[in-house]
Amino acid sequence: MALGFGLGFGFDYLSRCKTMKAEQYAPNYHRFTIPINSTDKVPFFVSSDWHFDNPKCNRKLLFKHLDMIKEKNGYIIVTGDLFCLMQGKYDKRSSKSDILPQHMQNNYLDAVIDEAIELLAPYAHNMLLISKGNHETSVSSRNETDVLKRLVDGLNVRTGSNIQLGQYTGYYTLCFNYRGKRKSLQVGYSHGNWGGIITKGTLSVVRYSAIMPDCDVMFSGHTHDGWIVTQPRLRRNEYKQKVEVVNQWHIKTGTYKEEFENGKGWAVERIAMPKHIGGCLMNVDINHEAIKPTFTLL
Repeated sequence: MALGFGLGFGFDYLSRCKTMKAEQYAPNYHRFTIPINSTDKVPFFVSSDWHFDNPKCNRKLLFKHLDMIKEKNGYIIVTGDLFCLMQGKYDKRSSKSDILPQHMQNNYLDAVIDEAIELLAPYAHNMLLISKGNHETSVSSRNETDVLKRLVDGLNVRTGSNIQLGQYTGYYTLCFNYRGKRKSLQVGYSHGNWGGIITKGTLSVVRYSAIMPDCDVMFSGHTHDGWIVTQPRLRRNEYKQKVEVVNQWHIKTGTYKEEFENGKGWAVERIAMPKHIGGCLMNVDINHEAIKPTFTLL
């Protein structure tokens, strides 16, 4: 596997944004059509588990990565737990140590969402999809409000962007038009379910390859681990009239919540392992018969 940035981007961001088309076929199935004007690699910053409103979120590093992808005219996809929201009403997990001073208000959820809209607005036109994690679904079930829908709607209204709201698990197709030729990459996503101190969630590779066989790439989060694994599969190719080995890529996208440096807290007390702080950069190269994605953990 070739890992590395290899970032060379020659196409104009504004013209590209005007022609990028987002379609929703189902709540958990989207298609993004991206016309491009050169053979440069197309960059995607895929991440999860920001826990953006938690004091332990490394916002400095997160904004460094967001600024990088914006500068490179790339796209942003978030796969669950953008929020932490441990202080929601009826939430048994709540603790005053997990709340930022600016959120200590009676309208707690409003304060968290409003701040996120304010700070993420500069990146809204780079964002394709924001999907749900267990922190968002937990709060929504207890408070009868969809916090991610409010975030996505707020960003779209404020900036005129077209960010799509995903679900906990689903698919999206990245379709690239270049000189009349169309190539596509099938991507599966799930915030994640399985993990462990020893396996770091790698057992999910076999499960996801069986549950979501139609994707070329599978992104998941939840465990806060960061790794890239291939699952080779025998696939029939009717066009070539042959059977061939095709890799399905599985990526755990890390976290921006640092829980270990101060030596205390929930993760330390349960003897969990330090996690990968950061996300994943996927570069999509269309200069081949088949699309070739490469991946780098940031």
